Amino acid sequence: MDVRQLRYFREIVEAGSFTRAADRVRVAQPALGLQIRKLEEELGVSLLHRHSRGVEPTEAGVVLLGHANAILKQIEQAQRDVADLSGAPRGSVVLGITPTASALLATRLIRTCRDLYPGVSLNLFEGLSEEVMRRLSDNSLDMGFSYNPGAAKGIATEPLLTEDLFLVGAPGAGDPGDKISFREVCKRSLILPSRGFGLRECVENAARDAELNLQITFEIDSVATQRDLAESGLGYTILPYAAVRQSAEAGRLFASEIVRPKISRTLNIAYAASHSANKAASAVRDVIDRVVYESIEESGGRLHKA
Repeated sequence: MDVRQLRYFREIVEAGSFTRAADRVRVAQPALGLQIRKLEEELGVSLLHRHSRGVEPTEAGVVLLGHANAILKQIEQAQRDVADLSGAPRGSVVLGITPTASALLATRLIRTCRDLYPGVSLNLFEGLSEEVMRRLSDNSLDMGFSYNPGAAKGIATEPLLTEDLFLVGAPGAGDPGDKISFREVCKRSLILPSRGFGLRECVENAARDAELNLQITFEIDSVATQRDLAESGLGYTILPYAAVRQSAEAGRLFASEIVRPKISRTLNIAYAASHSANKAASAVRDVIDRVVYESIEESGGRLHKA
């Protein structure tokens, strides 16, 4: 087993196809296939399921992918560490970000990183908290934002801020005004993520503490779809204000702060399982702290320091 084979294997899994991977690594497809066969023979297991749509990793392949990501990241880290001994921060950092955190922070993160650290390339992967944590676990991200840090074991996390949650729906007769009690929220037809997602657990915990029952009409695991269904008048959803600010300001949705009690959730920063600080990663972490502070200051009390 060598580094080249691990790189080829990772590219094939990410591309889902020998053909696409061959184009990406600029190696002839037969040669690529030969390297994978050698790897499988050496390990004594099948690493890939071949089917008409392409390939996907076997159970053994998933295990090897995690190790391959960690090994390749360590090699890249060694190269960066040597280069970091002098000069300004430089290099690439892959940051996972949830849709709501993206709406709140992404543009300012990218702009601030470009202005302060032009040698650092900040690449964003957008996904739900659970997907971000999974990718941190297999080392395909360097850092990530998550509202559900317990979704993966062995991942270091730090709280950044807490967000107040709002009832969101189409304007009209169902618009309760600036604030609404949680008891009244529980009487509405709600559109929430399925069980296992951080926001759903947060709302269910609040209902259990208050001895109230939620009226859940649709289970939707997409923030954008929750927002679209609410805007269409098919029910109400619960989100932080940042996720609906543009629609609320345009009058397509109302957003009423939930009170008695307030419902809030915490945004965390999490680190890859094999995380090793370098100048580029430290620079991005510095940018995150700056942007979070600015966002809290400008939030009008909707965001709080964790």
